[in-house]
Amino acid sequence: MKILQCQKIDVENYNNILFIRIDPEDLAVTLKDIIVSFSDMSWIARFDKPYIRDSFMIRADASAQYLAEKMQKSIDDKIIKDSGEYLVSELARQALVYKLNYLDVPLAELFKEKVSGNPGFDFYSANSNNIIIFGEAKYNSKQNAYGAGMEQVDRFIREGQDISDLNDIDNFFDEKSLELASVGEKAYAIAFASKVTTSEKIIEGIISNQYYKNIAMHKEVIYLAVNV
Repeated sequence: MKILQCQKIDVENYNNILFIRIDPEDLAVTLKDIIVSFSDMSWIARFDKPYIRDSFMIRADASAQYLAEKMQKSIDDKIIKDSGEYLVSELARQALVYKLNYLDVPLAELFKEKVSGNPGFDFYSANSNNIIIFGEAKYNSKQNAYGAGMEQVDRFIREGQDISDLNDIDNFFDEKSLELASVGEKAYAIAFASKVTTSEKIIEGIISNQYYKNIAMHKEVIYLAVNV
């Protein structure tokens, strides 16, 4: 993938909001690379307790096979909603890790236990200030999907979904990060499929969105537009 833009936006009102635009370049190659990344279980070795490693291995192995099948269908046919959201999630997650040097946490689909009707956030990281980033990804084949992502993040915040997720992600973060999140020191990433619309127009739409100010009040907010 290629990072086309990485810049702060709306700095006169907020100094904590970043916009990143991502180009997967060759989409078929990117999809195949993501399938390979799903099968990489090296992250499990970081845990020192055998029962944690075993638990994650069983869950991640089954999830990786499921995700790979979804992504393979996209290579052979066309991107559908589920695989589109996995693509957006993984490219956004990689951008946080490799562009911003934030904490490398595997895609949530690989390790979280699914709860019917309450899926939680799609990806996670932490910045250099130990603030946990809760990430949501949205894919729409016909239009920019930032509006749907912003609505869901705003709703998840109001419902306490981020705090609820701490129980699922605590093995990936240090105690300080978890404590900060529990008292409201949190950050959010909203990743979305973007079309031919210019970044300027997308940024204007984000800033004028009804949920923008509610989300902007938090420690850091990152919008990631993925060209798919």
